[in-house]
Amino acid sequence: MLLRRSIAVATLSVCFSLLAIANTNVSPEAVKLNHQGLQHLQKKQYDQAIALFRQALQLEPAFPEALDNLGKALDASGNDAEAVADFDKAIKIAPENANLYADKGLALFHAGKYEDSAAAYRQALEHHKDFPEAQNGLGAALVHLNKTDEGIAAFRAAIALNPKYADALGNLGSALLSQNKPGEALPYLRKAHSLRPDQSDLLENYAHTLDAAGQPHEAIAAYHQLTLKEPNLPAPWAHLGYAYAKTKNLNKAVAAFEKSLSLKSDQPEVLVALGQAQLDQHKNALAIASFEKALALKPDDFYAVYNLATAFFNQKDFAKSAPYYEKAYSLKPDYPDALVGLAASQLNANRFDAAIATYQKLVPLKPDDPNVRFNYGTALFNGSRFEEAAASFREAIRLNPQFAQAHYNLAQSLLRLNDTTAANSEFAAARRLDPSLTPPK
Repeated sequence: MLLRRSIAVATLSVCFSLLAIANTNVSPEAVKLNHQGLQHLQKKQYDQAIALFRQALQLEPAFPEALDNLGKALDASGNDAEAVADFDKAIKIAPENANLYADKGLALFHAGKYEDSAAAYRQALEHHKDFPEAQNGLGAALVHLNKTDEGIAAFRAAIALNPKYADALGNLGSALLSQNKPGEALPYLRKAHSLRPDQSDLLENYAHTLDAAGQPHEAIAAYHQLTLKEPNLPAPWAHLGYAYAKTKNLNKAVAAFEKSLSLKSDQPEVLVALGQAQLDQHKNALAIASFEKALALKPDDFYAVYNLATAFFNQKDFAKSAPYYEKAYSLKPDYPDALVGLAASQLNANRFDAAIATYQKLVPLKPDDPNVRFNYGTALFNGSRFEEAAASFREAIRLNPQFAQAHYNLAQSLLRLNDTTAANSEFAAARRLDPSLTPPK
């Protein structure tokens, strides 16, 4: 049995508000410098923009728009603390301007101060209630505070004010996806993507939602589009690989995982996914190499440990599969299939006493599994514990009366117990179910 994991990333988007700040009694030179700075800011030339805004402020220290724009440029360049300080200066000069609170909220959001960010956005809404950007920013902060329902309400409020607000539509879809509601999320992310087809994060979340909504072929198309937009990012290739694996297109899955790893080699989860696809292709040696690379990066990765054990088991290298199954069970004691693999490895390696001990742990965990009872009986039989073996085979038959091999092995156990009449009856039952099972001569 292969264990698989999925990757789901929901990116929240917030942007600077666009409300205008009225400028009165400001020198024309300061206005000119501020305008030039805005041109550089729009081109993401942050150093030049910052220099021009500071020149404007040297001429007019109480110029709120220049302070606001300087804060935006500083925030965009990663100087969140300085940005907040400049927004605070601007707020002191123009305390009724909602735009300033919203821009401060964004800088605080980028600084990871989500409580303060939410408070700033709420102040913006106190001054301008019909402010979709502030509702969207508030929603993003609330989601990061694990107040997802409140965040969703804020996103809906933003959309009510502006039904074509792509960021809010995308954020609402992502928040719903985080609540495992892909069906509800999909229309919002589809609309957001249609409004902003060139925005990579919206396309990525749209693809995740298609995948989660059980539309893998549509997800593949979206992930493929994302790899064309961002060919040097490893994550889109990994997601494409997962989607291909879901559709059993293993060759393309392997190629996508390998492309992702060529861009970033230290991805244990992707190495595990690659190994799983290689296992499905029955390429056990390649799978082993992938799982071993994953474990070199993350030694206690349960998926890598368990599936490495499976790859060794497939190669009939039971001496190597057994310790990995044992480690897998120690990492995840609530996963009894690790014990199934361990017991089977011990049984196939003729370590009957060890197998018996493992099955004694396993039977209470899987009491209704006829295969576990059958294999336990086989271990007991090979350990010359014929009476216990017969009881275990009988239990396998009770759980599955059509289990021909269990009837046959019960007959063999009864022969060892000198109960020939009962043994012949079981041999006859086995042969009725499977004519190839003939009694020994």
